[in-house]
Amino acid sequence: MEELRSQADAVIIGAATVRDENPRLRVSSPKWIEARRLAGRTSQPRAVIVSRSLDFPWHERDLFRGTEHRPLVITHLDHPESLLADLQTVADLVLVPATERGVDLNVAMDQLRRLEIQHLLLEGGGELNFAMLAAGLIDEFYLTLCPLVFGGRMAPAAFSGQGFSAGEQALLSLVSLRQGENDRLFLRYRCLNAIPR
Repeated sequence: MEELRSQADAVIIGAATVRDENPRLRVSSPKWIEARRLAGRTSQPRAVIVSRSLDFPWHERDLFRGTEHRPLVITHLDHPESLLADLQTVADLVLVPATERGVDLNVAMDQLRRLEIQHLLLEGGGELNFAMLAAGLIDEFYLTLCPLVFGGRMAPAAFSGQGFSAGEQALLSLVSLRQGENDRLFLRYRCLNAIPR
């Protein structure tokens, strides 16, 4: 994950991940920080949060305090001005049209490109992962298989949300497979039905 983050201009997650996990999304290894510097990047990727409802406590989360870059929050245009003004005290906003299930991710990705974010690393959660996949916005997919089994309906999954209808699916092609420590398998796939950008 450190290596992938070291190559990204920004890391994108959903608001539920911010709310439930309070992630930092940082590169901590001096080796990868130096790699970023040598590539002409800042020491840390920028955090991007997608939220339709803005129902996460931004004033209490690490991503919004003492970071190299102000986070970007992608949300829709229809929130009360007072709510957006409060959020703008700690983040920059990317305002896009609302959709039936969230925000217009295609418009959001166009706006991120205009902000010179070319390499975006998607770290979840499952709802955002599926929405991005269904919109054709994932060009590569990394999957780590660990020798652990989580059970139950509430266990986290790489993809959740609506799911594909019968006859629809994401088409993947295996690019690489390597074995890591503790019998972990690192798989890299290319998404064959990604929208060319």
